[in-house]
Amino acid sequence: MKFTYKVSPTMKTRQSTQQIMFLLTLGLMAVVLFSSAFYFVEYGINHVIHLWSLLAVAVLVAVGSEALWAYFLKKDVVKYLKTSFPWVTAIILVLMVPISTPLYPIAIGTIFAIVVAKLLFGGFGHNVFNLAGVGRTVMLFSFGASIMPDLITSATPISSIANIGWIITDPTLVEPFLTQFGGVTGLLLGWYPGAIGETSALLIMLIGAFLAFKNVLDWRIPVFYIGTLFALASIIAVIQGVGIWYPLFHIFAGGAMFGAVFMLTDPVTNPTSASGRIIFAMGAAIITILIRVQGNYPGGVVFSILIMNMLSPMIDRLTDGWQIAMSKKYVTSMITVGVVGAILMGIVGLNMQAIVVAEPEPEVPDITLSTPISLDQSETTIQGVVLSSTTEGDFEIVLVEIRGYAVLEGGYDDAQPNKVEVKINKSTLKVDSVKIVEIKDTNNIGTKVDDPIFLDQFKDVDQASSVDAVTGATVTSLSVVRAVYAALESVKGGE
Repeated sequence: MKFTYKVSPTMKTRQSTQQIMFLLTLGLMAVVLFSSAFYFVEYGINHVIHLWSLLAVAVLVAVGSEALWAYFLKKDVVKYLKTSFPWVTAIILVLMVPISTPLYPIAIGTIFAIVVAKLLFGGFGHNVFNLAGVGRTVMLFSFGASIMPDLITSATPISSIANIGWIITDPTLVEPFLTQFGGVTGLLLGWYPGAIGETSALLIMLIGAFLAFKNVLDWRIPVFYIGTLFALASIIAVIQGVGIWYPLFHIFAGGAMFGAVFMLTDPVTNPTSASGRIIFAMGAAIITILIRVQGNYPGGVVFSILIMNMLSPMIDRLTDGWQIAMSKKYVTSMITVGVVGAILMGIVGLNMQAIVVAEPEPEVPDITLSTPISLDQSETTIQGVVLSSTTEGDFEIVLVEIRGYAVLEGGYDDAQPNKVEVKINKSTLKVDSVKIVEIKDTNNIGTKVDDPIFLDQFKDVDQASSVDAVTGATVTSLSVVRAVYAALESVKGGE
């Protein structure tokens, strides 16, 4: 007798697997288009080209790997690909990485996701772990931040809060922290750099609602995952005395929403029963929070999914049976998971401490002053050249060119004079301020005259005064004094 059977995923739906995967692909491509629009508006076309290059490489590697697999197994390649859907894994993986990811890590991650996590386990429907999660984990441990740096100008929300201990207890620091990402509203909309497809929580929620309506995914998984995440983060918020922004940050920032809609809902790697999927989602939320606030990896979503993938067979065994008849047992199991999560969050919340970023110590100046120099330079043959003079109310701003060390003693063939701007009170003929416009003398020696310690000496001086030269840069200091003298003479002679 011949038995015909099909492996998971098995879903009671009027739609075929091809229709389900088609709708899932459309949802993923909507996220790709949003990300393309963001990077084009904020960073230019080159980032968009790189995004689509990553997508092309991942899809080609995924399809190519499965095509070769089918060829060596002597199967119809086209028919095999139509029932294996390798491009879905490729798109999800690309949406999980930062825009700065080079092409070769995405290719390697895709190979591991398709060949190791999928094909070696028997192909579509046989995999134990979430495929894109495996690929992302391999990329993280193989390359890390040194190979995939964030080339975008600002830090991501998750990395920023992870650097300060995942909690901000000072109310005065909350608003500045959130403002850099557009506040809670900005986190919801996702108009900020991060992983390519994980930023817009609003868009992902809308796509998730559509896919749930179309029976592409089980709504219980994202709802209970996000709900549990919010509840557990709220426990920490209450213990630490922080506001509602904290649990909202946990669900809007990072990959929580993306993981809830596109990864946890994978019917192959999550439990088959409704109650099992709820327990599965709640467990993933607990692990996500623990990894975030206590672990070394700020995101936590991918690892929580992979860990719960391992526990799926155990959850299936726990929830095996007629769901209605065993409902009391299943409800008890869910409550137990929730209580365990609450107790863990209570312990974590009591022991969390925000990392206080100390104010930087004021820099100790590396200049010293000595050798008084008189501002009266009437006896010298080296005089400054007045380039321009501008009146601003009671003040005259004079730009002076003066030969410094580079011209007088430096011996440089291309030596050029220094330029100094002097602001003088016309009624008192006293200096208000001195500004170095151009300094052509020896770097780190003559350039020390641009330090406020030296320049502040000129405040309220006149031709009868004197200032101290910078030690080791006497000739350059003298050039500035001569420029000030020339400016005072210019204003004095113009009266």
